[in-house]
Amino acid sequence: MVVSINSMPFGESEFRRGNKVWKAQTLYDYAKAKECPVLDMPLWCIDLTDAPFEWCSQLHSFIFQMKRVNDCSLDYPIILDDCGQIADGYHRLCKAILEGRETIKAIRLNEMPSPDRVEIE
Repeated sequence: MVVSINSMPFGESEFRRGNKVWKAQTLYDYAKAKECPVLDMPLWCIDLTDAPFEWCSQLHSFIFQMKRVNDCSLDYPIILDDCGQIADGYHRLCKAILEGRETIKAIRLNEMPSPDRVEIE
């Protein structure tokens, strides 16, 4: 019997900063509208101390995240927010490192679009 692993479509990916939330698609559409350049970003300069999967404390959560790493495509650039933090693309970053690549395609936003929602704390 095969163990079923859920998947998560791109449309469900989100970036949170404080109480503001952006959908990944919003960030990509904004970058495209602003004609942000896609650059090759060296992987050695990325801070790997971030905890993007901090809720990943159980094996099924870890397996879910690994499936996302395996399934992601490096054809799409990661998105850096206006502070230089990864807003979308942690799974691609992991894949690129695991594949032994030296760079990853990246877009740096100079300003953020309006958030898709603001959560009340």
